[in-house]
Amino acid sequence: MKLYRGNNLTRSIVADLGRAIVGGKYNDETFPNEAQLAEQYSASRNVVREAVKILGEKGLLSSRPKIGTKIRDEDEWNILDSDVLNWFLGRKLSLPLLMELTQVRLQIEPAAAALAASSAGPEEIEAIRVAIEDFEASENGDGDQLEADIAFHLAIVKASGNRFFFRMSSLIETALRFSIRFTNKYKSELTHVVSHREIFTAIENHDEDKAHDTVVALLSNVERIIKEQLSE
Repeated sequence: MKLYRGNNLTRSIVADLGRAIVGGKYNDETFPNEAQLAEQYSASRNVVREAVKILGEKGLLSSRPKIGTKIRDEDEWNILDSDVLNWFLGRKLSLPLLMELTQVRLQIEPAAAALAASSAGPEEIEAIRVAIEDFEASENGDGDQLEADIAFHLAIVKASGNRFFFRMSSLIETALRFSIRFTNKYKSELTHVVSHREIFTAIENHDEDKAHDTVVALLSNVERIIKEQLSE
């Protein structure tokens, strides 16, 4: 790993340790103390202390006087933190985690689509139109399909006008990046382009129920495939 100086060094250490913790490097060994980390990264103790503090805020580490620094149980990690989620992406594909992410999407995205159909203005609808056209073009090799898919879903969340939903955009983006590894081989079953176009048409026509139900159908299909794989 390339390390930098100053604040960049702190961020580099946070990223390196975060990936190591989430990846299970310390499952069978004691987490290094402050002096060991300072030596490992050729950094001052102040820099190491700040990195450990940041990882503590993300729920990965717990530091106490006379006890030292320990890794918290995984169910205490802040998986809504974008860094923690992205570190999860570096791990071996976890179907249970993918199921949880899909369940979260099922709670947010259908409601966001219904709100977009209800209240989105011309600019928001045009943004979704551009996204669906880019996604359709990517099916023919013109552009990055994953980025186009993400842009489509995030445009809908933004068009919902719900600021709380919009704050969940990073979670939705990470979920999409994570799930694409798994769902790519089932693309024919998911009829991606057709279902995405149907979602856009419903929003454009201000059909709240259709927009909601079409997103539910799309994500429920993903959920079904994951369940089938989990049962094998």
